[in-house]
Amino acid sequence: MRKYYKILLATDYSDAVINAERYAVQFAKNINAIITFFHAYNSPLPPPKITMSYEETLQKFKTEEMKKLIQHRNDLFRSLNINHDKLISECVVKDGSAGNKICKYAKESNADFIIIGSHGESGFRDVLFGSHTWNVIKKSLIPVIIVPKDALFTGIKNIVFGTEYREGEISALNFLAQFSKQLEAELIVLHVTNYVLSKAFEKEMFEKFKNDIEGKISYKKLKMRLIKNDNLIDGLNKFCENERADLLVMAPEKQILFEKIFLPSASSTRKMSFHSTIPLMTIPD
Repeated sequence: MRKYYKILLATDYSDAVINAERYAVQFAKNINAIITFFHAYNSPLPPPKITMSYEETLQKFKTEEMKKLIQHRNDLFRSLNINHDKLISECVVKDGSAGNKICKYAKESNADFIIIGSHGESGFRDVLFGSHTWNVIKKSLIPVIIVPKDALFTGIKNIVFGTEYREGEISALNFLAQFSKQLEAELIVLHVTNYVLSKAFEKEMFEKFKNDIEGKISYKKLKMRLIKNDNLIDGLNKFCENERADLLVMAPEKQILFEKIFLPSASSTRKMSFHSTIPLMTIPD
């Protein structure tokens, strides 16, 4: 079992991300993790001819960005009454596009999780697209935790994994099982169906996947659930609410499921919304 995890917290200092920062720090403290505060910035545009003074300007700009990030971290720790000796942290600033720099540094630093806030007021679906949040989800090679503005960290004791019965999900479930063991959390593998392929066929698929999971993953607090709901999003929302889930996890193949759920232009979801105060974790295959 791991002694510690490494968390990369992406911040742009916006009001929308403040809650994600608070959540990330409390989460890191809870699982004995090392947390990196990461900020991507844009340097001043270069003059027609690069000069030594411009290079000095860039270095000064980076130094100021670092000072700002360190102060931001210190203020956050102070507001949460957390001592630096109780939580290992570092600050990193990079020049460039946020989404690209976040994923690149996560790989370079061998981070285990990226934590990022969802920008906006009306749920994940309306805020992910066109933002660096969605860019990170698509490109990240490690789990990404998206924290809504109203999410509160009260510990992680109930984890819900939304399954599509894919073979590629096994590795994600293996990771989650190990993570759940460390937290002593219940892990529920959930499939939402509308029985469009017949009730008997859906149950047969469920039992087959259940046997596959139980044969490959050993965790006493892992449970399998099959529920019916004509609306996938409504089914996820209600189940997580009823089970008091602390974390909803998905491992969508090439983001197909995410686009189906969240993309505003998708005809099947134009009238849907995924409003939740439950953090959402995405795990790539």
